[in-house]
Amino acid sequence: MVGVLESILLGIVQGITEWLPVSSKGNVAILGQLLGMNTTDAFAYAIILHIGTFLAALIYFRKEIAELARGENKQLLRFIIITLIFTGVMALPNYILLKKILETSSLELFGLTIYSQTIFVLVVGFFLIITGFLQLAKKKIKEAKLTDKNALFLGLGQGLTVLPGMSRSGTTTSIMLFEGFAPEKAFHLSFLISVPTVILGELSFNLLEQPALSPEMIFGIIAAAIVGYLTIDFLLKIAKKINFGKFCLALGAIYILVAVISIVLPIIA
Repeated sequence: MVGVLESILLGIVQGITEWLPVSSKGNVAILGQLLGMNTTDAFAYAIILHIGTFLAALIYFRKEIAELARGENKQLLRFIIITLIFTGVMALPNYILLKKILETSSLELFGLTIYSQTIFVLVVGFFLIITGFLQLAKKKIKEAKLTDKNALFLGLGQGLTVLPGMSRSGTTTSIMLFEGFAPEKAFHLSFLISVPTVILGELSFNLLEQPALSPEMIFGIIAAAIVGYLTIDFLLKIAKKINFGKFCLALGAIYILVAVISIVLPIIA
């Protein structure tokens, strides 16, 4: 296991990457391995640190969550419940797939060794590029609604993010942008939905895997909560100013470039 300083560093990375269209689980797990953790411990650490960003979102959205608890926004509550149901429907088989993938570290394709993480990075990159083009080309006629259909697609997409390399915030935001939500609204809903999603995810992970919570993890969770809280506000503000379509294109291209390099580099070397 890592020490207090390393745990704080992992928490900071979690606090930043949770709200970005990158994989916080993947980034934290990779950093954990670089700090000397084995793959299993690093992945468990990445999952547990979500408690910190959960607390950040819980505090940031406390008024809206209180309203939902009092039943004052039934349309949004229905939207979230449907999203969570279909998240579970999609997440369960993907979690089973994840367990098998963790047991098989790579596959052979046309004589090339392609690691599982590379495949997921390619998928995310491709998805972001398609979303970017659609957002730049699409003329929005009306603002999207909180419909059951939109919640269904959002839940199915979010369920895919149990896989390493798939970003929850990136995937959910991209889906909502595709459905017609404004960038600021997409960010806002993605972060808000993270609260019940993380609760269910943490409960399921702890029931299935029963990871040990070390004292060092507490420092990481606190760091993730503080940094995560500050980052939510920042991203909601820049969402009003940036062209998210161009951002998706640029980030998707980076993902694909990194994946291609990881495949080609061993051949050149």
